[in-house]
Amino acid sequence: MKGFEKFILVIFSILIIVLSVFVILVSTQMIQINDMLDIGINFLTGHKIVGLVAGAILSLLALIGIFSSSENNDEMKSGLAIKGETGTVYITKDTFESIVESVTRNYAELKNVKVDIIMSEDGVVANVYTMILPDTVVPELTTKLQANIKASVLKQTTVDIKEANIKVKGVYLEPQKK
Repeated sequence: MKGFEKFILVIFSILIIVLSVFVILVSTQMIQINDMLDIGINFLTGHKIVGLVAGAILSLLALIGIFSSSENNDEMKSGLAIKGETGTVYITKDTFESIVESVTRNYAELKNVKVDIIMSEDGVVANVYTMILPDTVVPELTTKLQANIKASVLKQTTVDIKEANIKVKGVYLEPQKK
């Protein structure tokens, strides 16, 4: 339906542009409205079927444009719809965040973990913001973490996430006891 909605929008945009140019030409008296009205009325009375069909088509397009809605964008923001043979399953953004957070809990080297999921038409992207403990080998840790996040999400949701980005914010130092 997305392409059809775009088509309706283009048609009505063209009509608005033509109407705007017509109003400008009439207001600057570059064309006489009486002559244009006479030509239009004579054409429509002489070709009633053309007028009826054009009016009906424009009315239907207007009604479709008014009552149609782009549900895909709302679904993308709140979750992902997976259609199967027996029905549709909606996986929310919170579900993806929970799965990624559960993977990060298995790593003692990570502290103050925050997960952000970005869902778009291109796919799902997981951003993990974290601090690490001293003496942590970052490339080794992040490679394992990225692989585990992708595998866990794929196993639990059948969704292959596009990216698993790890953003190390700093080194976490344990508070000293006084």
